Amino acid sequence: MQKGMESVMNNPLLRRIAASAIAFLLLFYVGYQIYRSHHTGIQTETAAYFTASDSVMVSGIAVRDEALLKGGDGGVIDYVLSAGDKVAKGGTVAEIYSSAQQVAARHEMETVNSEINQLEALQSPGDTYAASPDSLDEQIHRQISEMAGQTVAGSFLSLTQSREDLQYLLNERQIITGKVTDFSSRLKNLQAKLDELKKQAGAALGKIVSPASGYFISSTDGLETAIDFTKVQGLTCDQIQTALGAKAAAGGSPGKISKDYEWYFVFNVSSGQATGFRQLADGGTVSLQFPFVSNLTVPASVAAVNQSGSDSPAAVILECNYMNSELADIRKETAQVVVHQYTGIRISQKSLHFETVSKTTKDEKGKAKTVKKEVSGVYILHGNQISFRQVVPLYSTDDYVICDPNPSSDGLMTDETLKLHDEVVVEGTDLYDGKVVQ
Repeated sequence: MQKGMESVMNNPLLRRIAASAIAFLLLFYVGYQIYRSHHTGIQTETAAYFTASDSVMVSGIAVRDEALLKGGDGGVIDYVLSAGDKVAKGGTVAEIYSSAQQVAARHEMETVNSEINQLEALQSPGDTYAASPDSLDEQIHRQISEMAGQTVAGSFLSLTQSREDLQYLLNERQIITGKVTDFSSRLKNLQAKLDELKKQAGAALGKIVSPASGYFISSTDGLETAIDFTKVQGLTCDQIQTALGAKAAAGGSPGKISKDYEWYFVFNVSSGQATGFRQLADGGTVSLQFPFVSNLTVPASVAAVNQSGSDSPAAVILECNYMNSELADIRKETAQVVVHQYTGIRISQKSLHFETVSKTTKDEKGKAKTVKKEVSGVYILHGNQISFRQVVPLYSTDDYVICDPNPSSDGLMTDETLKLHDEVVVEGTDLYDGKVVQ
């Protein structure tokens, strides 16, 4: 057996084959290492601007300085204001009629009056005669699109005026195209109808006036006194929680006036969430969004953050001075509070690295000195070369980081920082500054 092995090993052909195999394996290994060093499976993402929000979802309650309206008993109320409209002290909020038919006649009078005014305007020479069918068609299409948008957005109060504007354009087109010469006959019929409606409407029995200047709110919810407006900035978590669980008192008022243009939205947050609000106390601003009410973003200032201890929940009091018909009706509501917004260059968390970087600077005496520091940064692929660039994070999540696009050069350890449109390495091995890849 041993002699057989010796004969095999002494066989020149087999020895050459074995040597060739070993050489091939060595060449393959060296080639693989070279390939691996130059072809590391690098993947990049283009750096882009991004805005991120640090927000919290809360359940809160709106607090307003409200005065209930009185009157309207024994009659039909016809409001002359819309919810959210401003009104002066003593201003008329509503008129009282003896029947619903009178109120209906009054509303129809307003529609007829509006049409009369439109047609009389079209009867007078002016810009109408300079208009063309094409330009009118464009305006009509634009008006229809606007009405469709208002319908989708639920802005039904705006639809009335939009409908009148569309009617005006359609009538104007009839004159321009010669389908009608004037609206004399139509005006005569409308005037006769208006006279008849005036008889049906009759006179109001009385009116409801505002006890104070402020915003008109057409409904009451029985929670107007759930929180004392004069003590709102001193609210505790327990008081807010009690108000959120309060049951509505019996109503019956025809509406109310929010006496101050300022109102508050109050809610509780955890001790961890309270930190961001405390940093903004005494006038710092946040943004309020009420997703189940409107797509509007409401600016607010942090009036107070009341917390019994650093580890306890906090009562947050936000002050607002914007009002519209949708906000006028809210009381207990879910809100998203945007505490901070960060705009910068977004990178993936996968691309963030921590490297020790050396930098030569001068001391107070002008002598050169070398400083070493561990910094966060990313690898940038420019052409076929990789460079390390320090970044200054502004905000981060589990998935991405928002970096300052213009950090102070004094704090940078690298010559450059991340820039818009840089190709940022998100996958790759054996990365280092100055590496050349193929």
